[in-house]
Amino acid sequence: TIYLICYLFELRNFNVMRDSIFTRARNARTESDDLATYCNNMAPITFKVGFQLFVVALVALMMAIGITHLNECPINCLIPIYLIATGGLYIGWLVLEMGCEQCDFPNIKLWLRILLSLSAVGFFIAGNIWVYGAWEEVETRKRFLNNDEYCNPWVYWVAFCTITINTTLTIIGLFSMMAWCLLACCIKLCCKGVIDETTPLTAARSDSPA
Repeated sequence: TIYLICYLFELRNFNVMRDSIFTRARNARTESDDLATYCNNMAPITFKVGFQLFVVALVALMMAIGITHLNECPINCLIPIYLIATGGLYIGWLVLEMGCEQCDFPNIKLWLRILLSLSAVGFFIAGNIWVYGAWEEVETRKRFLNNDEYCNPWVYWVAFCTITINTTLTIIGLFSMMAWCLLACCIKLCCKGVIDETTPLTAARSDSPA
């Protein structure tokens, strides 16, 4: 969620196409003089690929749970749909970013990014309402299987953990950005005050005869 929001507002870099993983790996090989340098250059690429594969596996698991248990959450039938939609949006975003190294229509890619970002934010807010709204009444035990308050434990707890983690990371990210912006403003004001105090003295010294 944080990645989508940051990319949405990173307007200056919308026309910059990212190199593919294979291009970066090939460049790391050609730019390396020895095995140690090659391993050092490949480490961040390998980490990024591994992290992306882990996220894709997690998203695929969310979609599989949502599809296989689509009708097993009578307390709110939209919770499985949240899992399916969230997984589909992320996979769509990943395909969009990795599908074209040099896109011939950057404006289309821009609007698709905005559409996916807004959809992800919308489903994130809706998921919070659906999942946390059922918190006090939901029953995940099998003896409540025919109860209107039942929800499959895999569906509910995967959705609950996903939303909780995303909410926590979003809050941490927003507070971090606010803290860094505040720190940057303070540093800028302090440096400006120092410059304003020293500039007249420097100018007077420069105007005085040698």
